[in-house]
Amino acid sequence: MSTRKVIPGLTACLLVGLFAQQLLSQSAGRSGTGGSSGMGRMDRMSHQERMANFQKKLEEQRKWIEEQETRAMQQALGVDENEWKIIEPKLKKVQACREEAFVGTQPPFQSGFTSSGPGRFAGGFQFQFGGNMQGNTFQSSSSLDPDHSLTDGEAILKELQMLVQDPQTPPDEITRGLDALRQAREKGKRKWAHAQQELRQVLNLRQQATLTMMGLLE
Repeated sequence: MSTRKVIPGLTACLLVGLFAQQLLSQSAGRSGTGGSSGMGRMDRMSHQERMANFQKKLEEQRKWIEEQETRAMQQALGVDENEWKIIEPKLKKVQACREEAFVGTQPPFQSGFTSSGPGRFAGGFQFQFGGNMQGNTFQSSSSLDPDHSLTDGEAILKELQMLVQDPQTPPDEITRGLDALRQAREKGKRKWAHAQQELRQVLNLRQQATLTMMGLLE
């Protein structure tokens, strides 16, 4: 794979998030200017029907984003479908362990490819993973996935957040929560290191460099 292929591939990955945002904006615009017939159908829908329709459109958009993410990653690595079948499960394992190692943190440059859900990358290209804090409230990077359950590290972080927000929490409880979070991150880092070794075995040097620049490998 030549350098000329690597750079456009990385660019494609960076643009996935922008494409997703554009798609959401266009969908919102169509819902507001779809004509009287479309608005009439919406007016006749019950609340449950509107929610079901919204969930359906959201699922369609999520699937489209996942497809674009997968294509972008394949292009960035310069692999065909057969090679991708070998790389994908190891790459998802690296991603999952990476999230555990840095749960709740936001390094400056990160891949938004998340490993949640059956057989897919999800969550969009967000330059962050492992969850984030918004309004002092922890949000899992996979919170949009209805099938996602909190990891041990995410559960510890959420509990620590509640302890910190409660002015009546004794200091020793916060200390125990901090120790538990640090231990969870250290465990995640060990798992991440092992997963990286497995992934490197099926990558060439240029592919390793590409994923290192994305923050998935060290």
